[in-house]
This record gives sequence, structure tokens and C-alpha cells, in this order.
Amino acid sequence: MAKPYLNAREAAAELNVSRATLYAYVSRGMIRSEPVEGSRSRLYRADDVRAIRARKTAEFGTKSGSETIAATALTHGTPILDSAITLIADGELYYRGRDATELARGSSLESVAGLLWQCDETDPFAGGAPDIGAFSSPLSGIARCQALLPSAAAQDLRAYSLEAGNVARTGADLLRLLCAGFTGKKPSIEPIHAQLSAHWGGDSTAAKLIRAALVLCADHELNASTFTVRCVASTRATPYGAVMAGLSALQGPRHGGQTARVAALFDEVVHAESPLAVVAARLRRGERLPGFGHPLYPEGDPRCRLLRRLLATALGSNKGLAMAEELAAAATANTGLWPNVDFSLVMLQRSLGLPAMAPMGIFAIGRCAGWIAHAQEQYLRPELIRPRARYIGEQPQLARTPLSA
Repeated sequence: MAKPYLNAREAAAELNVSRATLYAYVSRGMIRSEPVEGSRSRLYRADDVRAIRARKTAEFGTKSGSETIAATALTHGTPILDSAITLIADGELYYRGRDATELARGSSLESVAGLLWQCDETDPFAGGAPDIGAFSSPLSGIARCQALLPSAAAQDLRAYSLEAGNVARTGADLLRLLCAGFTGKKPSIEPIHAQLSAHWGGDSTAAKLIRAALVLCADHELNASTFTVRCVASTRATPYGAVMAGLSALQGPRHGGQTARVAALFDEVVHAESPLAVVAARLRRGERLPGFGHPLYPEGDPRCRLLRRLLATALGSNKGLAMAEELAAAATANTGLWPNVDFSLVMLQRSLGLPAMAPMGIFAIGRCAGWIAHAQEQYLRPELIRPRARYIGEQPQLARTPLSA
């Protein structure tokens, strides 16, 4: 008799996919899972696994192995690029072999950027802040950054030199420019977390928590915005062009823009009877809960886990923190999904009373460090990233009937 449940290893083997792809199926609701009592592990419904296997066989059964890999590689599937920057393995995140959560406990974004950019003894931030002259804009947040960067790029001829050291120095300028974009002030040599905290009205505790959040957002392997950055860098566009492309991708509601959807969920809770009532209403309507689940972290996002711990330690009893924890508990108990980094960024914003743009600002500025590392790595490679599409449209005909007389 077939087993009703499979563990992660068995389910992944049944589907002939990586565990990351298995977890992606779970996060999309395609495979149901149940917690294992006394453990963070989960068991997966065998009938769901076999249904997906049957669909895959029907869809890919006539395709070659390379075609099957190509069809799944772009959705948390088979790795398609070699990189020495960031590793996600066994539910943990590492930058250049260093545990990202340990770095977040005491390192600044600038020092982690130096690690990602392999600066060794050279400090790319030692050259001072970029002087871009007068710049004013009625825009705010990412929109202001996207208006600011072309102006700064036009004044920075060094950016056209794609040697690793120059890219790192340009990267330092870009981090400070993004910070200026979110604060509306001139670029400064002050630590980025200190600038953000001061502008957002935070104290020294807030500055430390913002510093940790920036580091936790610094890189996440080949996500949508980073892949975009690498594609642009492969054309030999400057780091400014690559970062502007990354900002465009990051804004989408399925990427960094997810924080706005999480904020809307928090707003619902504020005006509801209880967090559980909001979770129940959303689930009854068949809606997903933004800020919960991650294909690469089925047992919990380590970035969120650390930020929640740091918030609890720093703030103790806090109304916003208590509400967020109650929401997280209700969602996880009823969906099996753990809160992710988007949830923790909004949790940070609400607990500290930061402005609404803060989660996106932290995400964008932090992730810029990783974008520069990936651009730098891509500049060292000769190939242009140029995937092929598998054509599924109408086949050419030797003799065509005119479309109109």
C-alpha cells in the first residue's frame, strides 16, 4: 500500500527536482504538507506529489532532458549560473561562506559590501561621498532614486571602467546615492544605517535594528532583480544601468513590492477583531497571505527569524510587535507557512514607528550591495546572457493565404 505522506527527500526524489523546487510547489499550494510533531520538519501529501509527477510526465514526456531543465530552471529549479557570492543551503544564508545572520548581529552594510565585493584591505568607501550638485525632485523613495541615478551617472566617467576595483568604488557611490534618494538629503559619508535612522526619527536602538535589516537584505542569490542586474551587466552597461534595472524589478509586488501588500495586511489587523479573524477571512476567500512562505525556506526564513529575535530583545513589550507576533502565530498555525523577510521588514517598521517607505528603502539599499557584487562577477565573464525561447506558436507555411484582399 502506498504511503500517504513522504518526507522532503522522498518527495523531491519522486519528482526528480531539488528541495528548493519542492518547497516552491508547497508555497504555491500545489502540495499540501503537515508538521511533524516535536520537529520543524514537515511531511508532504503523496497524492499531491504524484499528481504533479503525472502532469510533468504529460507535459515533458516527449522533451529531451535539456529541454526539461530549461523549462524549469527559471522557477526555483535547476541552477543556471555559477556564482561564488551567496549560498542558500539547508535553510541558511551565507555571504562568501559567512553566515549572513551572524554578520547581521554586528556588521555594517558597508563592511558586508566590502566582503561581497572582495575588497580585502581596500576600503571602497574611503573616497568620500559623491558630489552631484543641486538635485531636487517632488518624487520620493525608489522613484526619486530612479530620477537621481541618471544625473549622477552622467557625471561619473569612472563608472565606464569595469575593472573590479572601480566597480567597487562605483558601488560605494551608488549605495550612498540610494540612501540620499530615500532621505532626500545630499550623499553623506556617515554610516548608512545611521543616516536612515536619523532621517526616520529613530534612536540608537532603531539604528542598530536598521543596520541588521540592511545586512540581511544585502543579497539573496539569483532572485528576479539580481538576475535582471546580471543580464544588464552582461551587456557591459555601467553599474548605474545595472542598478537602475534592479530597482525596476524590485518594485514588483512579487518581489520587494511585496512589503506594501504585507503592510496592507497589517492595516487589516489593526481594524479587525483579532489577527486570527483576518487570517480566517483571507483563507475563506481563497487568498494568499502576503509575507508568509518562501520556496527556499520551508522551515522558516532565517532572515525573518533573526530580525524577530532582535526586535523582541531590543523592544521587549511593544504593542506593534505583539500584534505582529500574534498575526504570525495565527498564519503559521493555519497554513503551515512561516513569515518571511518581507513580513519582518514591515514588522520592524511598525514596531519602531518608521515611515511607510522604510521597508522598501531598507530592501533596496541593502540589496544594492549584492547587485554590485553580481555585476562585478558578471563583468569578468565573456558571455552575453541571452536565453532562447521554445516556440509554441503557429508553424510557418510554404504557401500562405493573404490576410486581406
